[in-house]
Amino acid sequence: MSLTYDEWSHKLDQAYVMASAAEVHGLIVGLLSAGVEPVAEQMLPVLHDFLNDGQALGAALKTDVIALIADSVRQLKLNDFSFSLLRPGDDDSLPERLEAMIEWTQAFLVGFAIVQTDLSLVSTDVREALDQLTDVTKIDIYTTDDGNAEENDEAYFLVLEHIRIMVLTCFTEVGQKFSSRAVSNKTLH
Repeated sequence: MSLTYDEWSHKLDQAYVMASAAEVHGLIVGLLSAGVEPVAEQMLPVLHDFLNDGQALGAALKTDVIALIADSVRQLKLNDFSFSLLRPGDDDSLPERLEAMIEWTQAFLVGFAIVQTDLSLVSTDVREALDQLTDVTKIDIYTTDDGNAEENDEAYFLVLEHIRIMVLTCFTEVGQKFSSRAVSNKTLH
């Protein structure tokens, strides 16, 4: 990623965009994984609806978002597991990192669902990946765990790795097969 999570957060705040950096990236990757071409004209209207109440993004932020789309599709296509979620740094608190991970996953699922409305068309592996990603969104970030900080961090990284694998499954099996589909910018509420 060219910008860090904190840099993205600052830019979104400056542009009065209510979505988090995790949500922006999750939505982009969800759309790409569902088969949307990485073309600004197709993706930006959906991002405007989701991120900015249908309002266009300012020129500087739009340029950064287009770069994030290009970087995301490049990482996904490498298929060498270099793909990573845009998320807070490892020094941020665990609840903050968990919240961003859940926001990212929820936005991914929204992006995927906007395009792939009939899951009977996707493989069992993809349906299972989507079910497991849905389970991630149910994690209670405020549960006090008996484990120590090191064990909690280890569990967090295992879940992150699992999310990456599920996303790559969706992108490989759906995103690359359906990538000529146009996306409608129907807002889901």
